[in-house]
Amino acid sequence: MMSYAIATIATLLLGYLLFAAARLGYFGRLTLLARWDDRVDRALEFAARRHGDRALVELAQPLAWSREQHWSAPLILDTVKRLSACWHHLGVEEGERVAIYKANQFDYFLFSVAALRIGAIAVPINVNVSADIAAGYLKRMDAKLLVTDSGGWQKLAALSEKQLPADLRQVVLADAPPHAGSAATRVHSLAGLLSEALPPAPERGRGAADPLYIVHTSGTTGVPKGVILKQEGIAQSLRSIVLFNPVSTRDLACFALPLNHQVSHLYLYGVLLMGVRCIVDGELAAPGLITLLRERKPSVFFGFPITYTRLLEAGVTEQPLDSLRIWGTTADASHEVQQRALIPHGSFFTRLGIPVKGSLFVDGLGSSEVGIAALLRIATPWTKHFGRRVGRRTPLGPEIKIADADGAPVAKGEVGRLMIKGKSMFGGYWNAHDVFYSATRDGWWFTGDMVRQGEDGEVVHLDREVDVMHTARGPVYTLPLEEIVLKQAGVLDTCVFGVRPRADGPEVPAAVVAARADARIPDGETLRRALNAQLPGEQRLAHLWLVDWSEFPIGATGKTLKRRLRERYNQRLQAQQSETREKAPCDAGALQTA
Repeated sequence: MMSYAIATIATLLLGYLLFAAARLGYFGRLTLLARWDDRVDRALEFAARRHGDRALVELAQPLAWSREQHWSAPLILDTVKRLSACWHHLGVEEGERVAIYKANQFDYFLFSVAALRIGAIAVPINVNVSADIAAGYLKRMDAKLLVTDSGGWQKLAALSEKQLPADLRQVVLADAPPHAGSAATRVHSLAGLLSEALPPAPERGRGAADPLYIVHTSGTTGVPKGVILKQEGIAQSLRSIVLFNPVSTRDLACFALPLNHQVSHLYLYGVLLMGVRCIVDGELAAPGLITLLRERKPSVFFGFPITYTRLLEAGVTEQPLDSLRIWGTTADASHEVQQRALIPHGSFFTRLGIPVKGSLFVDGLGSSEVGIAALLRIATPWTKHFGRRVGRRTPLGPEIKIADADGAPVAKGEVGRLMIKGKSMFGGYWNAHDVFYSATRDGWWFTGDMVRQGEDGEVVHLDREVDVMHTARGPVYTLPLEEIVLKQAGVLDTCVFGVRPRADGPEVPAAVVAARADARIPDGETLRRALNAQLPGEQRLAHLWLVDWSEFPIGATGKTLKRRLRERYNQRLQAQQSETREKAPCDAGALQTA
């Protein structure tokens, strides 16, 4: 009887898997990958032949220089060819860098692919990067062409001549009228260039080991570095996306991402290869996204963790979300409170004939250097364990290892450094080989993350190494602490870090907390005491400051700049300690700011 029951369950599971495979077109994807030649710079031709004039990309906001809202692969290919002719006309040579620094729109992808087709290297830069940092980055990249808009150019033009790259030959303004700009000043209108009858640009193919992109890091631990992405690495990441993403041509995806980011380009290539329809939203504003979710009813939503924080604060769970099958994020791992709030909504299982309401939350931990999320976790309505679990190695992703400072593997359950190795990994930092090789051991690259492997095999993300708190009792990790703080009623966001009441003393745990708009948190000291009642001694917060969320320093990609908060509050504490050196030590509540 038992064997019969097991066989029956296995048969049902197999049936569901075959049904799901048919809906997702896995067999077609295997054929797709068998026919695709791993050439990322030729992916548009492949998509155009495969999907024809079917509109695949829809823009939530129009481009400044095009009225097109719905884009098929052939239309994208034709537009890219015209843009390539413009870049070639302006003298861009093979291997030179074409930088993009403008408003967050779909044309980041178009401008970049146009550079690849003529053998150049695309350098997309987030427009939220400050002008002085962006100018220094342009110098390090030695960019020859800058594609920007009036907002980006005004920020750069306000700098001194010494700050601007001297070798920048041409500037293109994407939102300028056709007759704006001047060839004499080397500033051109994109509309004006597109109106000229320029000859087609010669296509220059790139090899597997050649760089296609230089993307910048988030800058959370310092000045952004230029990450070199090679053709073979992007192709490997694309293979993983095509084979293992549970989406189909029946899905409508919504991308709410920084469109300069490596992951945005990777997934845009992916949806074009697979023929999945997607809406691209560049504004990333919660009210507009909630309207889009309500009216367009996408089945897949992909955004960074900060976008989920904004959506939850804006009341997204009060909206009808039955259309959603999958929520996705990457870069930083998302928070348990975000996953638990969204998983109960949606129709992933009911669409497979399983009478259970809910969706999947697909969470990837990685960075631009990794090429794709190194670790992947899928949470479901049945998921019970969270606690900064970030899953297991991503299929077709890089190899992973948890190691000590010398690169030797640590025992299961011990804290170590996450290291990766594999084809998808980046090719180094542009003009910063010392930084790359200082973090490399025998081809294994240290990601900067401190992790441990649980008994069930899942990896637990504890901290960035630079953020570990070195207390009198030993190292204390900030990320698990943040998860506990976020679960407190009324908390919107938090950042935990170590501070030194004395400049020469050990660190003590501290937190900055932003409350929800409708929260009833009386004061920071009350919250600190409530939290400390739950925490073991070494994790108890010595200080907690209740601040407005606008005071959180947010980086270009939406990550909280923990180092800035750490520096700010260390300076504040040490100044106060200096003033009260002769008095009794301040109570933590007295240091709270409103």
